[in-house]
Formats: sequence, C-alpha cells, structure tokens
Amino acid sequence: MSKIIFVKKRIGEEINKINKMSKPKRLFYFLIPPVVLLVLVFLFLFVKNSSEEVFNDEQSLQEENILSDDACLNCFYRLIDGKEVPSESDISPFLVATVIDNHPDARPAFGLSSAELVYDIPAEGGINRYLAFFAVNDEQPNLEIGPVRSARPYFLDIAKEYGAMLVHCGGSPEALARISKEKLLDFNEFYNGDYFRRYQDYLAPHNVLANFGLIKEYLKDRNYENSKFESWQFKNDKDLPSINLALSNFEIDISNGQKQYDISWDYDLNANLYLKDLAGKKHLDNNGDQISASNVILQFVETEILDSELRLKIKLISKNTAVICSDGVCHSGYWQKDDENSRTRYYDENGEEFIFNSGKTWVHFIDENTKVKY
Repeated sequence: MSKIIFVKKRIGEEINKINKMSKPKRLFYFLIPPVVLLVLVFLFLFVKNSSEEVFNDEQSLQEENILSDDACLNCFYRLIDGKEVPSESDISPFLVATVIDNHPDARPAFGLSSAELVYDIPAEGGINRYLAFFAVNDEQPNLEIGPVRSARPYFLDIAKEYGAMLVHCGGSPEALARISKEKLLDFNEFYNGDYFRRYQDYLAPHNVLANFGLIKEYLKDRNYENSKFESWQFKNDKDLPSINLALSNFEIDISNGQKQYDISWDYDLNANLYLKDLAGKKHLDNNGDQISASNVILQFVETEILDSELRLKIKLISKNTAVICSDGVCHSGYWQKDDENSRTRYYDENGEEFIFNSGKTWVHFIDENTKVKY
C-alpha cells in the first residue's frame, strides 16, 4: 500500500512540473516520444528492406552461378589438348603419332598445322624431326601427313606415353627390334604401302606421304577407338589471365648452329598464340597455314651418340630443366618422367604442376648443342 502511495506522489510531482512549464516547452516535451518512435520504425523498415535487397542480389548471383555450372555439367574436354568436345566419347580419341621430316628438301611439311601436339626432336647430324600427334576424331578426310621418316627408339618411348600408334617409314635397327620384341603398335610404310604415296615434287627419301583418312579407316576396322593416357592440366579460355606486358617474352629463339634449322616463336598478343618462323621465314605447311601454338615447352635433355651413323640416345626417364611459355610469359621450371610407363610432367619452380592453355602445344628437346633465348 505504501508503494502505491509513493508512485502516486511521484506522478503528481511530475504533473506539477509539466504544468509549471511554458506552453512551447510542454509541446516539445509531448512531441519527443512519438518522434523517436517514428524514427525507430523508419530505421527498422529501412534495414529490413536493405536486407531483402542484399538477399535478392545474392540469390540472383547464386542462380547465375548455378546456371553457369549447369551449362558445363555436360561439357567435355579432350585429354590431348584440353579442347571442348561434344560428347564423352570424344574425350580420349585414338591418337596417331607420325614421324615427320624436317630436312630442307622436305619442306613445306604436309598436315603439320593440324597436329594437336608436336615434339621437335634432335636426330642424327643435327637434323631435327617432328613427332606429330593427330586425333582420329578430327574431321579431316583429305589430310595428308608427311613427309614420313624412319623411327628411332625415343619416338617409340614418346608415342607409348600416349597409347598412340607410331606411323613411320622404316627405322633404326634398335627401333625396329623393339617394335617386334615389345609388340608396340606401329604402322610401317614398308608393309602398308597402300596407305601412303610418293610425292613427285620431292626427292626420296623425303617424299613419303601418309593418307590420314585411309589410316583412320584402318583403325576403325580394327576397333582402335581410344588412347589411354594421363592428361596434363589445362585451363579453359575463360580462365586466361590478363597479360602482364612487363613480364612478357615476345620472342623465343632456338638455334643448333645450322641456320636452316633456326627457330623463332613470336608471341601474338591479340590471338594469345605463338607463331613459328623457320630458317628466317614464316613456318608454313603445304596449305599455307603458319604453324602456331598455345604453349611452347623447352625441355632440356641429355643425349649420347650411339654409332658411326650419329644416331642418338636421349635420356627421357629423368628430371631436368624446362622452360614453359604460355600467355606470353616463359616460366622456369623442370620436367620429370619417373619410369617408362609414366607421363612426362612439367612443373614450375615451386614444384606445382604447370597448367597449360587449351590448344596446340609444341615441345622442343633442347640438347647440349642447342641454344635458346627468350
């Protein structure tokens, strides 16, 4: 009871204070609570509306990402070059690895610009040969490849990495013995002449051309549909970084001391491609297409002369220096192949496996007699 009397007394005192106020002060006193209440209500509604807008923006972004992901749920990328292909069956098409001549009398080469992957490899006498890989699911029915030259053991080793069939015209004694002993998949012009022709404008032995369309039919009849191998890592075109001009290497020069084999790769910033020159001129194939690549690899190798014919042994199961050029920048690193059945891998200086651009790749074996500048 005493508490109630006390409260009534306090209320009375407050009312007396208000009555003693001037009229403007009383008006201000009564307006403060509703104004404060209105401000609080406004702030509440504003925060609520802003939260809804942020949620809607995040939801829209999530939906866009989901749509983007859904768009790639059915995307397939080819193992040999990282290119997008229409179906899962096209991911790992059977590969044909062809030994192609690089002698001045064998130029221009046939079909070289159509290869997915090319190795430029020193052979005897400082004359390099190419090992060019072609996928059988490429629609090129009239493609001719060559001039085709003879096999060497290191061509067999590289083709084996990809589960590819080696197309060649004869070979060194060691290479032919290995093909027979190890039952390696090969296609020798000596025993399959109907799939080749002699090009009249070139002199032998620089004039053997392989008919890719006929070879594809040969493989199809024997159910060779897929090559099994471990792919390198590739990035999609949308993942390409911006080009840092300060770090760019716009030219890569490779020379073994013979001008007719001097190579230069010039980086095309607009196309994000390397364009190849050979012996001081644009390197064109028989169709007039300049050789280009999305990635250029300089793989330093140890070689040894085996015989009086100057045939070479190339140490491929090893670990050695590599320079990997992509997006206009050359990165120092190393390559490694652990055993005869493993794939050669390329790493940066930090030991991270290199991620290549999708598209064509050229690998140059750099021996002790070859100089590079970039």
